[in-house]
Amino acid sequence: MQYAAQTNKGLVRDRNEDNYVVLLEEGKPGIFVIADGLGGHSSGELASRIACTYASEYLEKELPQMNEPAEIKHILVEAIQKTNIHVYMKSLEKEENNRMGTTLTVGVLYPESFYFVHIGDTRVYRLRDDDFEQITQDHTYVGEMVASGNLSEDEMRVHPRRHVLTQAIGFPEFLDVNYVHLDRAHGDRFLMSSDGLHGVLEEDVIASSLASALSPEEVCSQMIEKSLEAGAPDNITVITIFV
Repeated sequence: MQYAAQTNKGLVRDRNEDNYVVLLEEGKPGIFVIADGLGGHSSGELASRIACTYASEYLEKELPQMNEPAEIKHILVEAIQKTNIHVYMKSLEKEENNRMGTTLTVGVLYPESFYFVHIGDTRVYRLRDDDFEQITQDHTYVGEMVASGNLSEDEMRVHPRRHVLTQAIGFPEFLDVNYVHLDRAHGDRFLMSSDGLHGVLEEDVIASSLASALSPEEVCSQMIEKSLEAGAPDNITVITIFV
């Protein structure tokens, strides 16, 4: 397994409100976390940092060494719910943070399986042979319209409500967590990204880079570079994993 991760503030935002964590330790599952904060001022940056740290530390402590799907699913969903409560409680400590929140996408890699849990509009893509697909479901107003067949992908890109989230970490409600369990296959390539990347780059551009690059580092560098060339109106974060 090889991986790389990069983040960039972009060309418009004053600060980087994205965060990510990667935890790899011999004999333990790999943990990959990406978050895109919201709330303005410094609140988004704080929310994404708290979420990444809390979720990764919780999973590092709770996940079993052996691949037990039912137990792992329970722990992953519980991690998202607990992170949601933790970020919400932190938001109450200072008035300026009362509306802070974040997306959160977590990947856990075992020798036989790759698990993902997800809230918001950060994404996971997989390239297997020539098949490129989005693994996660966008928790956005337009994402749900696309999923129900009421809006096309092209229409989604220019829709005025394309950034409106229907679920996020940091709000006082029980979350409907997007959970995915995939069998691991040699040669699979995964890309996790914030919407600063997939919001400006066409999926065929992402797929082409993921297919042709010789290393995860090359994918990350290309994705950041192409996003900057496209104007980079938002922060950009990408994690690439070759298994």
